[in-house]
Amino acid sequence: MNGRRSWVAFGAPLALTAMLSLSACSKTEDVIVQTGVDKQLDAVEIDKQPLALLPGGVVGIASVDTTRLVASQFGAKLLAISSQRLPVPAAAGFDPARDLKHLYLGFYSMQGADFSGVATGDFDKTKIEAAVNGLEKTPQGVPIAKRSYAGRTLYTAAGFGFCVLTEHTALFGNDTGIRRALDRIHEGRVRRQTLPWMDKLLKDESAPIIAGADLRAQAIPEAASSNLAFLNGLETLAFVGNFADPGLNLAGTLVYGDEAGAKLGAANVQALSQKLGTYGPILALMGIPQPVRKLEAEAKGKEAAFVVGLDAAAIGALLDKLPDYLGKPLAANP
Repeated sequence: MNGRRSWVAFGAPLALTAMLSLSACSKTEDVIVQTGVDKQLDAVEIDKQPLALLPGGVVGIASVDTTRLVASQFGAKLLAISSQRLPVPAAAGFDPARDLKHLYLGFYSMQGADFSGVATGDFDKTKIEAAVNGLEKTPQGVPIAKRSYAGRTLYTAAGFGFCVLTEHTALFGNDTGIRRALDRIHEGRVRRQTLPWMDKLLKDESAPIIAGADLRAQAIPEAASSNLAFLNGLETLAFVGNFADPGLNLAGTLVYGDEAGAKLGAANVQALSQKLGTYGPILALMGIPQPVRKLEAEAKGKEAAFVVGLDAAAIGALLDKLPDYLGKPLAANP
């Protein structure tokens, strides 16, 4: 990381918004075979290392301090959207602003939805499960399926699932990802399997947003690489961020295969900054302020250090329009 740069960012709300909408693009599930070996961990062991619950083979990883996210200038709006779309009724007594502390996400594919996550905080397991047991559909009318898997109760809706493990730890993710995590717990195979550079990145617990990805073994979707030219030739990326003014702050590093790739990547980031600047008048017609306050990159060797900044008011305006994009939730069953 380039410590000389101020943090400026826009990635955190997108990470949580993705959690709410990924169910719409789930890919074909893998077949997972249980071994039947019952060596599952107890609650104390599960709560000790949340990251160890994530299955191996992670492509990207993210850590979000939800306490500070909710306290941000746009946190209340993001919270309202999530409360409308999560299949947890009010009877569960779960208040994300009060009870949710941290999210860890592991992404396993650049194509479609394949992710597993761990949420830490305070969860009344008995009360939550009792409330969801009586809920047949999400507020959007999607049926909720309840089943037992690896000795745990798993709830899924449209390919997205969650499982409360203990009073302080819950799993969530697409169906395949969450079952992989449950297999590890059931079989006593829980251990950190993130790459060394990812472990080093995640040690900085002072940052409310931490994320990284290794793209060397993954094909970047053509739509992404054609619209975001800096992704071409990109091997790894890492960033940290916070919620200080102007709203979201992020600083990170893009790593390429050679110096020429890094120079081109930095130039493409600068070109993207200029392109985004032309969208200001269009956004203004929609009642949205220009969101990008800063977007810069500088190449040094095989790396390109970058900073990005988004305006809090613009993020709030975009969140106001997000429910229309995702589809308005149906009236919840009393």
